[in-house]
Amino acid sequence: MAAEFERLAYEEALRALDKQERLLEELRARTGVLLGASALAASFLGPSALLDPNPRSLSISALAAFVVTLAASVFVLLPKKNLVFSASGPGIYKSFYEIREEMADVYRHLVYDLQGHWDSNNREMLWLSRAFTLASAALVAEVLSLAFLLGGRLL
Repeated sequence: MAAEFERLAYEEALRALDKQERLLEELRARTGVLLGASALAASFLGPSALLDPNPRSLSISALAAFVVTLAASVFVLLPKKNLVFSASGPGIYKSFYEIREEMADVYRHLVYDLQGHWDSNNREMLWLSRAFTLASAALVAEVLSLAFLLGGRLL
């Protein structure tokens, strides 16, 4: 009973890590859709738009935007080794074996460990979020550039 408060804090810290992991999964799913949309725009609009690019600067901007979307999306989708979403079972056993009888202390230490993981993950998540935003903006630039290049050729 004495460890109820500490257990509550531990469960909340664990829930925060779970939420962060779901956010990463959602971000990666959206990035996959974004990457597919960029490839679709390039494959359907690109050949027609680039047949006789006028002005050439729009074709260069469309290509550059496609490359930026591709690079930023791949950055988001690549596995990240430094993201941690749970505590290590053997690590817990090794670290807290001596105080295992004092569950309040075990939970208290785990709360700080999990918060450390969350903080470290959050720094990486901010970079991933920025990369997603960049990829989204680049997709808009790509589609607009290709649409302007096509002009009246779509009809």
